[in-house]
Amino acid sequence: MPNSLKELRLKTQTPAKEMVAVVQTIYPKYDMTSQSKCENSDAYGICLTQKAMKALYAKFDPDGSVRKHLRTADQHRLKDRLHARITPDEAAKLQERLDADGYGTIQDWLTDVVRGYIGEDEAPTVDSERKG
Repeated sequence: MPNSLKELRLKTQTPAKEMVAVVQTIYPKYDMTSQSKCENSDAYGICLTQKAMKALYAKFDPDGSVRKHLRTADQHRLKDRLHARITPDEAAKLQERLDADGYGTIQDWLTDVVRGYIGEDEAPTVDSERKG
């Protein structure tokens, strides 16, 4: 797995010293030794915080050409998820049935199924109100 810090430095041909200066604005004790250890995180078990990486991307990759997708905290109000694996044929048939029943998404249908199964019918989704 390539190290995103090292990848940023190499692809933008930025001297490590310049990157260290940017990180030092956030973490004053960060130095070249820390930079080297962060670039070799597999060997040292050290990596930069997301805050520092965002500052480096903002400075050295403003157009996002090198930037990898930075994970953000889950912003969903309902955080628990359900997953299922079905065949492509089953998925197509399910989607046809859900479209016919007026569900906009599989998530809307699954939410109705779960709430009906556990007895929380008093909080239907918008799509289930259309269906009935």
